[in-house]
Amino acid sequence: MAITRLEIDVKRLLSVCEEMAQNNSSDDWRLSKYIEAVSEMITELIKKSDPDKDAINQYTKRMEFLKGFLNTKDIENPEKKLVALEMLEPVQESNSRSKDIKQKYKVTYTKQLRDELFGSDTNEFRSSRQPDVDSSDNLDELLRHHQNKQESIAEELIAITRGLREHSELAGKIIKKDIEILEKSSKGMDANFENLKREEQRLSEFVRKSTWRCWIWVLAVAMVAIFIKMILFIKVTKKS
Repeated sequence: MAITRLEIDVKRLLSVCEEMAQNNSSDDWRLSKYIEAVSEMITELIKKSDPDKDAINQYTKRMEFLKGFLNTKDIENPEKKLVALEMLEPVQESNSRSKDIKQKYKVTYTKQLRDELFGSDTNEFRSSRQPDVDSSDNLDELLRHHQNKQESIAEELIAITRGLREHSELAGKIIKKDIEILEKSSKGMDANFENLKREEQRLSEFVRKSTWRCWIWVLAVAMVAIFIKMILFIKVTKKS
């Protein structure tokens, strides 16, 4: 299948958007406009032509990844940024940079989180540190604090995963129930069709038999009429 001009433009604009995202461009508003434009172009591509469905799915996944990535940059809390980034699924395609983008910003957001934690914890320890407290105690306390933060993030991820799994199971049950209802309806329709077919055959047989009976009665009446006419004819002939 030949690639149209519109599809070529979609591929080029997606590459430009991924390059801007990977290079940490400060023009987020421009990247947002480009993503909106590529979304409209993909919609137009689906309407105006008949492209490969796999290619359309890849374009859509790349565009959705860029949207999700741009949303993570608007989050102020580094922890939530990192969680939101982990939820994004890179596109498994050779010419897509989504995997590199996720890896790069995972390092960036992790560094921001570490800087925030170390910076705030260091200030807290400096303000509350007593002369008789050893620096190793501060370090142990800081490490425990980081461990608690990591456990909190892990719990949030587990809760999100559990929620997604529950929603998926619920959706699966609803779909299964709908399929069962459709199967029952289909069986009922088949049974009704068979009943109608049998009734049609019975009606056809009845009509056929009724037709023959009508012809028998007509012949009988005709024979009686002929017989009466013959008797009348004989009587008239004798008188003459």
